[in-house]
Order: sequence, then structure tokens, then C-alpha cells
Amino acid sequence: MSNWSYPGIASLVVLVSLGAGPELSIETRTLSPVQAGDSGVHLILNQRVVAGDRIVLLGRTIQPDGSSFYEQREYRSDGTPVSIWQEGAWGDRWNHFETRYGARGAEQHINEVVNRSSLPDRTFRNPTVLWFWRVHPEVGTSVVVTYLAQNTIATSQIRFTYEGDESMTLAGRTVTVHRVREDPLGAEGVFTIWWYDSQGMGVKRYHKTTQQEFTDQLVAWR
Repeated sequence: MSNWSYPGIASLVVLVSLGAGPELSIETRTLSPVQAGDSGVHLILNQRVVAGDRIVLLGRTIQPDGSSFYEQREYRSDGTPVSIWQEGAWGDRWNHFETRYGARGAEQHINEVVNRSSLPDRTFRNPTVLWFWRVHPEVGTSVVVTYLAQNTIATSQIRFTYEGDESMTLAGRTVTVHRVREDPLGAEGVFTIWWYDSQGMGVKRYHKTTQQEFTDQLVAWR
């Protein structure tokens, strides 16, 4: 796509080059809707790159018409966010949202608009990005994570609960997966369930709102 800038790729290349060696790991999982046409998604490519003390989560969603949405989330090794951005075509234009976090607050770029929040980066620490590959919580563990919206200075919270393990056959392989439920606080009738493999990568997702529901699951290991 001629208008795809992918500005975060430069920082990713630096992370990979600096982290080359025993500190570097890359995990990739590709998911697809169980029902054709679910949420207008054709494929979802998720990738985790760990380089030194940084964790980078990459996502690319490909629509049936070939259009794509991109996102990148970078964290320190304890789950404190460094930056989050996403871009894609919606609202009749190409959009780029980016938030950079620091100890003195966050700076948010919404296309041409810049906003600032005084909330420090530790407010948004997300320990669940470490679950099942660096940290294995006990069944029943529940944490509430605070998020800063991508398109406005507003916060929301999601409760993550590790509900237990299941045996599941995905992409020709039978594995034990870890089920985590996500409940947005204050949003009745809306929740998501993710199943994670032993490397902490999502291999199946069920999402329900008051109006629709859909399921994505693994179609390729890597």
C-alpha cells in the first residue's frame, strides 16, 4: 500500500539489532475467524519480539478486501508501556494514532492533533503481557489494568482473570492452553476470552458484545 508509513519499524529494527543473541526471541501466531465474514477480518498476524529488556507486540489485521490495520505496543520488562501506536484506513482517511509514555506523563498523537496526560507510565503497567512465558500466575489470579484511549485523553479499565487450563487441538497440534477472561469495567454484556499457549501467545479468542459475537483461532504455528 503506497500510504503505509509503518513508522514504528525503525525502533523495532534497533531493538532486534541491539538484542541479538541469547536475549532475543520472536514468536508468531496467525489466526483467522471460525465463521467466514466474522468482524470483517480475514487474517490476524500477532508477533512478540523480546530484545533485552524490551517487549514489542506487533499486530496486523488483513480484511477480506486486502486492506490492513497495524499496531505496535512496546513495554519494559515489567509490563510498563513505552509506546503504543496503530494505523489504518477508517473515517475516509489514513489514520495514525501514537502514544508515548514516560515518568512525567504521556504524549498522544492523533493524526495532526497532540494531547498530553500527566499520568505517569506506571499507571498503565500491564503485568499480563508477561503471563505464561515469564510469569505463570495461579488459577484464579485477577488483575485490573488501566488503559489510556488511543483517540482521546480518557482512561478505561479491564479486569483480567486466569480461569484455568484446557486441552485444545489447533492447526493440527493438541496443546494445553490457558484461558483468560477480559471484562471491561462498566461495560455490561461485553467480554473477551483468550486462550494462550505455553509461550504466552494467543491462539484462540472469543469476543462478545451486546450486539454480536465472534471467534478467531490459530491457523498456523511459527
